[in-house]
Amino acid sequence: MEEMEEEVQHPEKKRYSRKKFVKAVTNKYFIVTLAFAVIVLFIDRNNVIRWAGDYIEVLRQERVIRQYGKSIQALDGKLDELTSDKDSLEKFAREQYYFHREDEEVFIVD
Repeated sequence: MEEMEEEVQHPEKKRYSRKKFVKAVTNKYFIVTLAFAVIVLFIDRNNVIRWAGDYIEVLRQERVIRQYGKSIQALDGKLDELTSDKDSLEKFAREQYYFHREDEEVFIVD
C-alpha cells in the first residue's frame, strides 16, 4: 500500500517541479537577465563571437611578429658579418649580385 502512495506522489512532484521551473522562467528578473545575456553575447557590436575572432587574429599577428623577429636577427647577423670582414663582403657580392673583376669571366650554372 505504501508503494502505491509513493507512485501517486511522483506525478505531483513532477507537476510541482514543472510549476517551479515555469515560475522561474517567467520571472521578470530572469527574462531581463536572459535578454541582457543574449544581447551582450550575440547581438551587440562587441559580442563574444567577434571577440573570439579578434583573439585568434591577435594570436596570428603575434606569430607573424615572432617570425619577423627571427628574420631580423638572422639579417642582423649577416649584416655584422658583411660589415666586419671585407672578404665576406666580396663573397656576398659575387654570389648574390654576380660581381666580378674586369679581368675575370663569370659562368653561371643553375
